[in-house]
Amino acid sequence: MSTQKPLDSKKLAEHLREKSVDLQSKTIRMTKFPGSDQATDLSFPPNCGGFGRIHHFRLEPDPNWITNPLPMLPACKYLGVPATNVLLAQVFQLGACDFRCWYCFVDFELLSASPKHSEMVTPRQLLQMMLDEKVNSQVIDLSGGQPELVPEYVLWFLEARKDLGLEQSHFVWSDDNLSTDYTWRYLSEEEISFMVQTPGYARVGCLKGFDAESFFFNTRADGALLHQQIELLGRFVKAGFDQYGYITITTMNTDDLQDKMARLLDEIQNRVHQNFPLRIVPLRIFGFNVNANRYNREAEANQFRALEAWLAEMQKRFSATELATPITEVNIRR
Repeated sequence: MSTQKPLDSKKLAEHLREKSVDLQSKTIRMTKFPGSDQATDLSFPPNCGGFGRIHHFRLEPDPNWITNPLPMLPACKYLGVPATNVLLAQVFQLGACDFRCWYCFVDFELLSASPKHSEMVTPRQLLQMMLDEKVNSQVIDLSGGQPELVPEYVLWFLEARKDLGLEQSHFVWSDDNLSTDYTWRYLSEEEISFMVQTPGYARVGCLKGFDAESFFFNTRADGALLHQQIELLGRFVKAGFDQYGYITITTMNTDDLQDKMARLLDEIQNRVHQNFPLRIVPLRIFGFNVNANRYNREAEANQFRALEAWLAEMQKRFSATELATPITEVNIRR
């Protein structure tokens, strides 16, 4: 285990939230891509006044990796269209995050709520820009950064989508690093209930490791927070959200991988739902221009060994039929 002092993510989260939301004006600090390092990795120029980008979600990100049906299957199911191998999505990014993952595809300056590459804007303005530009996508990804630093971001976006009459035509997908309990701290029961009951909205939370050591290595935050991530997943599932999961399994330590995966899956099944592992997709980590100076090739290679351990443990716990169940059909209700 590294002797490096963990990032104080709790203190950072509180600081970044203060800089990232204005409750009176209902504005949120959103990334503006032009001139940023991240812009060099984009396949298409930024859109929506510089606040947006187009992303291609791919069912097969790497032929040597497992398929990733998120968010394709939830989106296509809701929109009533055939499942696709490539999904075009309109992405907006909150300009703040309380983790510093070495593999992040966002340059760290865009995670610091810096006004150099962000502005305060309302979700309704973002939606209107998208409509004005006639963006060819019915899927909207509310990303970051860490959107949950400002849970009002998703709430206000869903409210604006409803006001503009876009609930039936546009599916909303939001990311979450599972770093804070801000949904419950800053939203009312009525607001949470509105989000749960809103049609065409699903969320994904990303576990940032499979044990305390890999979590700390990946995020620079205290490894004990992995247990908090799992607890938060359980709260979202219990609240009734259409919840999915990612997990990043990059690591520098490949000792006892099978035992570590077993302990992780025990905790997920005990604290979230017995079936929830079937809704989790291990993410393939890639290098980009923006993360070249901090990218770890050894950890990238080790993720393939960790994936083997994950898949082996899943096969012990679930039948072939269960493993083949479409991710949208995995029951997580009690």
